[in-house]
Amino acid sequence: MKDNNTQSTLTELSNDLSQDSILVEPSMLKKYDNLVMFDDEDQRSVLRKMSIKKQKKKRQGRKSRDFTIQEDQRLLGLVLMFGPKFKTIQRKMSGRPLNILKNRYYRELRYKWDEIMGKEYAHLNEKKPDLTLDSIWKNSPLHSDLQNIMMNMVTQFQNVIKNCLN
Repeated sequence: MKDNNTQSTLTELSNDLSQDSILVEPSMLKKYDNLVMFDDEDQRSVLRKMSIKKQKKKRQGRKSRDFTIQEDQRLLGLVLMFGPKFKTIQRKMSGRPLNILKNRYYRELRYKWDEIMGKEYAHLNEKKPDLTLDSIWKNSPLHSDLQNIMMNMVTQFQNVIKNCLN
């Protein structure tokens, strides 16, 4: 390279860079096409900006390391033991933040019990159906007369609440 006080053209700069085995991103060269003269200080600032940009790209995405099968099994076992009380679970699983554990369970593991824990946990994979009042009354063990009375009473309550809110 040349000493700090000298100036070089863009083509000389790219030749010097290729000799030093430093690659200049083409988009960065296009930015400075309109400049005829380029001193070494400007060159270093361009390279510094490029390296910062690459570092930012590397930092994007998830920072945490992936979960192992043993950690997944432990997480599901603790969910079975304590329920979805992730503050308690986080104390038992050291080294993992609360939100990461919660996200891992709800996004990845909630419906994969049989894959991780074994076939005997397959019943936990089932999504719970949304229960409506009609399905609750139809499936209840109450006598049919009592079911009708309860259904009428609940619908009257609903109507009263609707009228109060309007």
